[in-house]
Amino acid sequence: MDSLRMSMKSLSGLAALATWLAAASWSVTSGNALGADVERGRLLYETHCIECHDSRVHKRDSKIATNYDEIRGQVLRWQSNIFLRWSTYDIDSVTTYLARSVYMVPCSDC
Repeated sequence: MDSLRMSMKSLSGLAALATWLAAASWSVTSGNALGADVERGRLLYETHCIECHDSRVHKRDSKIATNYDEIRGQVLRWQSNIFLRWSTYDIDSVTTYLARSVYMVPCSDC
């Protein structure tokens, strides 16, 4: 019975997070051509990715992604691998967040 309660609490927390993220997406915009929202990208990244991708993974010498398109390819790959079912908007938001804040690479539309 305790595990059922814990599962229900986890689902409740996820529902609250999803609601908050949806509300944040309506109220915060980055104003770039892609329509990507850097703050939403940060929140999605910190919610779903940071557990495995701490700051060290982005600072290693042998980076897999070195430009915006490669970063986007990795975001697309990993959200698919862990069944996140992100929209194009979410993928662009996380990619733009990583390109601007972590990798410091230019992106033509963001």
